[in-house]
Amino acid sequence: MGTELQTLNDELDNMVAAFDTDDAETLMKASGQKSEDGDAPKMGLPRLTINYDTETDDGLPLKRGSWRIWNGNAPVYAESVNIRPLMRTYEWSLWDAEERKFAAKSVQKPSMSGDFPDSVGGNKCGRLSRQEEEGLSSDDPRLLLSKSVACNQVIYGILDAPNATLADGSPSPIEGMAFVAYFKRSGFMPVRDFIENNLTRKKILMQKAVVEMSTEKHKKGSVLYWTPKLSLVKEVSITDDDKDLMKKFADTVRGHNESVMGEFKEANKANMSADDADLASRLAG
Repeated sequence: MGTELQTLNDELDNMVAAFDTDDAETLMKASGQKSEDGDAPKMGLPRLTINYDTETDDGLPLKRGSWRIWNGNAPVYAESVNIRPLMRTYEWSLWDAEERKFAAKSVQKPSMSGDFPDSVGGNKCGRLSRQEEEGLSSDDPRLLLSKSVACNQVIYGILDAPNATLADGSPSPIEGMAFVAYFKRSGFMPVRDFIENNLTRKKILMQKAVVEMSTEKHKKGSVLYWTPKLSLVKEVSITDDDKDLMKKFADTVRGHNESVMGEFKEANKANMSADDADLASRLAG
């Protein structure tokens, strides 16, 4: 556990150190925008999500497919927002729909390679490789679990929403707000493809990119869903405030990883104790 956690912390330290330099190539690699082989690859932060509610608890109508974020006092909504991504990480998670909470979460890393220790003492919350999945029958519990696990692309950045409103339509603009957003399943590839094709391949640092995000509506059978739609607005300079915020984001990820690694260790202790008890029982018999 100690070595794994130290490696994760070293990655975060390298990311912050790179942000203090003018070496764009190093920063792309350190912050998860570009992997080592050249391919494009939290803590109380307001979370940016796509709204799927049709009305508030008080009965006010809401537009599905708009962006939603907490402004410090209430949720606000906007057709589009401008974001500047300062950091991107990846995380695996398993959602328990019945309990309405996460059954497992992994550490966060700036690349998808390697292991992802998780809160239940395993790797990637039970997600198997494609080859492993192909070797299992369609009703194997391990395959069903694997298919339920999602890979989250986590964006930490700065958000502007000049046209945001409260649920009742009252203007409530947002400027320069630190935020976090999780993009998984149908939302995963639009974000990843945009960063790879529109930023990394054009040698644009995502930390300098102001990106407009709207949403795109889709229909699959009777199911309606929305995915993020991104476009580059402009490039800006990195400021000292940005560097301070990057350090805070790194501290947030570090805190998350330390918590997960603590749960990872405890879960493995429990598993070992159960194995020891089972062995003792069999030997006694």
